[in-house]
Amino acid sequence: MPSLTSGKHAGSGAVSNQTAVAEPTFAERARTLVYLGRVGSLSTLSRKQQGFPFGSVMPYGLDDHANPIFLISTMAMHTQNVQADPRSSLLVAQPDTIGDPLGASRVTLLGNILPVPVPEVAEARKLYLARYANSKYWVDFDDFSFYRMDVVDVYYVGGFGVMGWVSASEYYSGQPTRWLTLHATSSST
Repeated sequence: MPSLTSGKHAGSGAVSNQTAVAEPTFAERARTLVYLGRVGSLSTLSRKQQGFPFGSVMPYGLDDHANPIFLISTMAMHTQNVQADPRSSLLVAQPDTIGDPLGASRVTLLGNILPVPVPEVAEARKLYLARYANSKYWVDFDDFSFYRMDVVDVYYVGGFGVMGWVSASEYYSGQPTRWLTLHATSSST
């Protein structure tokens, strides 16, 4: 009878005669989490304390390529940070996790955050307002602008022992999966 190797948190599991069900790829899982998420933890590089990460709670929308779109104010420290150095990361965790948070899925997108080009602002505005209707109250303030993260790399963690890098091209070509969309909040370990 097969067993997991002692002292390891990942293994092959038991042998079965059943046909294996295709598992979603890490890219599909990452895209699903980013699609389902609404708020992430944005880390920028601090201007005040150079070399240190600066964390912010950040609502985001997604463009047609799954690049996060942000509506941010020039008064915000994270905006000032990305204006000085666009390198950033966005951590999105599985919503409504029950139980051990380390058993839940999460994804970190690494990329450069830059202003949305003027010809694309109308579409970014439409996408963002569809997700965050209340932002209509400040979207037109002079100090608010749309920014987009162009993803350069992705790190996916699916819980204990399930983790790996996903290239930007895999992330961009992946699609949110229906199964994961339906079951993302049902498992937390």
